[in-house]
Amino acid sequence: MRSTYLGLALLFMAGPVLAELRPLAEDELQGISGQAGLSISASLNFAANPAQTRCPGGCGTRVAIQPANSSGFIVLDNIQGTFGFEGLSFDIVTIDSGYGGEGAAFNASAMRLGLTDASFNNARVTLAGSNSATSGGVGFQQTDLLTYQINGDVRINGSLYLFATP
Repeated sequence: MRSTYLGLALLFMAGPVLAELRPLAEDELQGISGQAGLSISASLNFAANPAQTRCPGGCGTRVAIQPANSSGFIVLDNIQGTFGFEGLSFDIVTIDSGYGGEGAAFNASAMRLGLTDASFNNARVTLAGSNSATSGGVGFQQTDLLTYQINGDVRINGSLYLFATP
């Protein structure tokens, strides 16, 4: 056990010794290629909490969004199952072509969120309207609009573009 701790300590101490940070000249930068943006991978497991008794067997995760100038909430409730993805990319792109000619007319930047190898497994989610961000409590009211449930796997790939508005 001591040898494991000693090995980890030496590894952490040796890292800074091998690292070198230095400014690069313009001609050196020209020879470097890479990928712009940010990439993230995750696996999330949303399990029911038996202490939340308003759902049979317990409730899953709850996400509440309050639109501007509204007293109510749009709710994704009782989220259960496994969600994972191998790559979530985030970058800024210029749309100046494509989209049936509308890209050239748009000619502006957009934020692109891309999912690579995303999947849902045995998932459940309820779309609802509510008067409260949190569930339960005095005066709590919620209207369930739609419940989506899958038993098995769903695979997703694609990009979501977000555009700035004036």
